[in-house]
Amino acid sequence: MAHAPQPRLDTWATDRAAGVLLGAAVGDALGVPYEFQATLRDDQQPRMIGGGLGPYAPGEYSDDTQMQVCIAKVAADGADLRTPETLDAIATNFQGWLSGGASDVGSQTRAVLGAAGSAPGEPGAAMLAAARSFTAGNDRSAGNGSLMRTGVVAL
Repeated sequence: MAHAPQPRLDTWATDRAAGVLLGAAVGDALGVPYEFQATLRDDQQPRMIGGGLGPYAPGEYSDDTQMQVCIAKVAADGADLRTPETLDAIATNFQGWLSGGASDVGSQTRAVLGAAGSAPGEPGAAMLAAARSFTAGNDRSAGNGSLMRTGVVAL
């Protein structure tokens, strides 16, 4: 499949992209202690206190941003994110993140990356096959976790 050429970001656009990623990371770090918690009352203000589902320090972002960084490292050089080679690089980064001591990993993410890591073949294709298999067998697999990791794709 032929892909259209990727646009190259100029200095201004690169600066804006870095700002978007930084803003997402800060928002994630602020939200860490509140994931799956009750809505704050009107008299409460969110605070960057760490904790949450992982052993997060105040100001530390969660697995959502950690995985977005795995994608950003591949995209930083202007890679076309639609190619099998690029998907292989992202899948390899995800596996490195998981095996490198990821602080918090959702059950669906762990299941897909675990299945992909033990599958033969190219890492990207194995990740896609594992994700499709998981989704086919789990009617509650359409969460928003994947969306929290894709801001860099739009950039």
